[in-house]
Amino acid sequence: MAKPVKPEPDSSELEAPAQESAPRSSSKIKPSRIAKLHVGGYYYPDDSTIIAFQKLGIDLRRTQQDMLQEAIRDFVAKHDALRAFA
Repeated sequence: MAKPVKPEPDSSELEAPAQESAPRSSSKIKPSRIAKLHVGGYYYPDDSTIIAFQKLGIDLRRTQQDMLQEAIRDFVAKHDALRAFA
């Protein structure tokens, strides 16, 4: 029994694959988040450090993002990481 012959592709099938388009204006990324890096985590809600962190945010009227930025800066400074990795 003879093998079936594959038909030759027409010219429309030989075109280069479509390039990925740029993000649409209706993208789900909020403008305030463009070109920013997300740093976060999941913590046990009964952890005393997390409870204190949440209460400090309320008492100081600061956002978690602002407090985390300060904590990251302090951590990097403590380990002199800017000089080591810059």
